Amino acid sequence: MGRRFSRKKNAAPRKERDPNETYMELKKVNEQMEQYYKAQKIMSDEEWPVFWEHLKVTLPTTFRITGTRSHAVEIRDTVKNAFVPHLRDISVDGVIANPPRPLAWYPDELGWHYDVPRTSLKKSPEYAKFHQFLVAETEVGNISRQEAVSMIPPLLLDVKPQHWVMDMCAAPGSKTAQIIEMVHANEQYKVVPAGLILANDADYKRSHMLIHQTKRLQSPCLLVTNHDASMMPSLKLAPNNKGEVLPLEFDRVLADVPCSGDATLRKNPMVWLKWTHGGAMGLHHTQVNILQRGVQMLKVGGRIVYSTCSFNPMENEAVIAEMLNRANGTLELVDVSQELPALKRRPGLSDWKVFTKEGKIVDKLEDVPEDAKGKFYPSMWAPKNASELHLERCLRIYPHLQDTGGFFVAVLKKTAPFVVPNPNRAASKVEAAEATTESVESSETKDESNTENEETLATGDKHKLDTDAVKESEEPVKKARMSRAERYGAATGPKEEPFLFLDAKNADVELFSKFYGLDEDFPKDQFLVRSEGEKNKTIYFVSEAVKTILKSEEIHRLKVVNTGVRAFVRQDSNTPAECLFRLNSEGINLMRQFVSDNRVIPVHLKEVITLLQSPYPKISEFAEEMQPRLTALQTGCCIFEFDPEQEENKDQPNPRWEGQGLTGFVKGKLAFPVWKAQVSFNMLLTKQDRRSLAMRLGVDCVDSTHVIEGGAKGTAAKAAAIAAAAAVDSSADADSGADAMDAEDTEEATEEATEEETV
Repeated sequence: MGRRFSRKKNAAPRKERDPNETYMELKKVNEQMEQYYKAQKIMSDEEWPVFWEHLKVTLPTTFRITGTRSHAVEIRDTVKNAFVPHLRDISVDGVIANPPRPLAWYPDELGWHYDVPRTSLKKSPEYAKFHQFLVAETEVGNISRQEAVSMIPPLLLDVKPQHWVMDMCAAPGSKTAQIIEMVHANEQYKVVPAGLILANDADYKRSHMLIHQTKRLQSPCLLVTNHDASMMPSLKLAPNNKGEVLPLEFDRVLADVPCSGDATLRKNPMVWLKWTHGGAMGLHHTQVNILQRGVQMLKVGGRIVYSTCSFNPMENEAVIAEMLNRANGTLELVDVSQELPALKRRPGLSDWKVFTKEGKIVDKLEDVPEDAKGKFYPSMWAPKNASELHLERCLRIYPHLQDTGGFFVAVLKKTAPFVVPNPNRAASKVEAAEATTESVESSETKDESNTENEETLATGDKHKLDTDAVKESEEPVKKARMSRAERYGAATGPKEEPFLFLDAKNADVELFSKFYGLDEDFPKDQFLVRSEGEKNKTIYFVSEAVKTILKSEEIHRLKVVNTGVRAFVRQDSNTPAECLFRLNSEGINLMRQFVSDNRVIPVHLKEVITLLQSPYPKISEFAEEMQPRLTALQTGCCIFEFDPEQEENKDQPNPRWEGQGLTGFVKGKLAFPVWKAQVSFNMLLTKQDRRSLAMRLGVDCVDSTHVIEGGAKGTAAKAAAIAAAAAVDSSADADSGADAMDAEDTEEATEEATEEETV
């Protein structure tokens, strides 16, 4: 949320900044904006000075502890017990800073904030250590950096594990991550959630940002698409178990739409300079269209949440009022005053003013100057029935209430089938019947009377202050009618590889199923690949809900950018192995539930440390009682499982983390893939995962040099690693040769695991 002021594609190179140059303090003044919002009467005159001054204060740092994993409480307690006590009464730049504290309104104390600016963190050793912890846990997905107000819309969606949810404008993905956590909230052993998360973004590059943000949550229920949200395609799903062919509809929809972003002043101070009266004018119609499309794709009885990071009623209440009037009784605003009771809010407005770009108030569309009428819509003005729409049920979040950014949220419920209003065409009996049942064709119908002014979604940051789609100095240009292929095809990005499901009897599926002892009840027909080659490289796993969409006969209409969790990856090895497919770290927590204990090795803390501190530890370096089983284990991938509760000396003090036991912050079971060569092992984790695990255990981590270095340095490091491994045991030439081969095999596995993480 908030505009990211990025450089345009063909812009001139940036001028190098003089290191001795000092920045002038940005003047946080904008008289036009101040007068505009005073005229809107968004709050009382007495409250205004406090609100306005609060906009000039830097926003606190906020983060959220992810709730999908069973150790979310473990991470929360680590913050509460290991860090907060040491961050009390800490002076930063001569000021005593408040320690991190939970957001009062966020459930289960999983949302936190603190006041120390990022630039001051290094000045305090205690805060620097805390920041290091946050960075490490963020890299592996245990913590998500997210603005506090951005956390509100998903909480009000009321998502259950069985729900199908669509996030219409999802990038960069923080809200999508929350939804994923909710779908996976009831973690049941050997159960893949029945729910679905379809995360969409109009910009192809930003959809990949979304993938990066959400992949850490490792959900087989996630589907990422690339479409204009106002034109999300309809399609019929693959037949279900009863043979029924149902339309793609959702129990919950989040429409966090592109907006002017003027409520992000505390985070984006450039808004003080960029704000204009016309900043929201070009977005209103787009916002209405996105919300309408979301309502169309919502099931009757479902809930849709509309949100912006704007104070502007043209982007907020005006959009909601227009949608309620178009719905004609099939949609209602939900009273959520009892939800998140500790969240301080203000009611929505029932009356507001419309200004021209010159700052003049116009009471009705007819009063708009003739040369500017193309930029205004009747829906921008408060409707005559505004008092009957219960707009006070909308939520306005102001920064001074709980030291946050600003936000607008409205929660709507669909009470009956919604018919798209189209006054320019009388529906025939057939069309009327189709509309009543919300058929696919009626849900695709658009209001053609407004096509000459219809705006397209701005690329780049979705909360963009001044969109390129509508420039104040230009008149709207009438657009040519799009073909069906253009309308529902993706206009940006390359063509995606197909998603090809593997049969349960596929040779590769049977091979790794037997080798790892997958349960008989495991859905082996939900594996897929993304290439049509004879040799399957990476094999993904998806939920039954995702499969239902991907197997649709109309899937060509939906541009799917990414889905599935990497479960198995082919590992080419110089050492003969029965199964060359290794478990991927991304899907290890999912697959561990279904893998036979024959490929699972219980280990203690000292073995975990050995794997973290040595690239290729030999069998002889592990505990003597483990060596027979490790020797007998077939070459290939296995799972090492560490249970801190089984550690004999777990209550001994950790030398690095004061107040913690020997296993540091690790309190629950950990499983990680390990590749066994002839006489050595290697932990198949990325350097970020290794670093995070080492930090939580309170030990040093020596990353394999070749994982970090590339090019000539990487080649030299690889040769050095092989030579070092070969020199460990020089008593027998045969053993030395085996060690060298082991080093090469395990090095390749680690290198491929790292490449997958960075692709």
